[in-house]
Amino acid sequence: MVSESISGIDIYNKLEIKGTKRWKKDPPDVCPYCSTYDSVCGIEVIAAYNGVLFWECEHCNEKMLRFTKQTTVKHLAKTSDLYIDLEGLETIWESEPN
Repeated sequence: MVSESISGIDIYNKLEIKGTKRWKKDPPDVCPYCSTYDSVCGIEVIAAYNGVLFWECEHCNEKMLRFTKQTTVKHLAKTSDLYIDLEGLETIWESEPN
């Protein structure tokens, strides 16, 4: 089965990042949505950016920008043709290495 590629903006929209405020270097100490302390962590996206691409609260699951929306979409667009078989990861240890 061949999946169709999806655009960077489609990926961004599916992430449902609400706000436009950015925390470039470090995540906020307190989540601006649920006010929980030390619950915001960095999320890395394979092949999109070498490092944290955006922030997410582990308590309420709201996502926050690290970069501008335009920059985030540009990085996510790099993954549009990437396909990862998540079901295949369950038995990956049974197969020969690449």
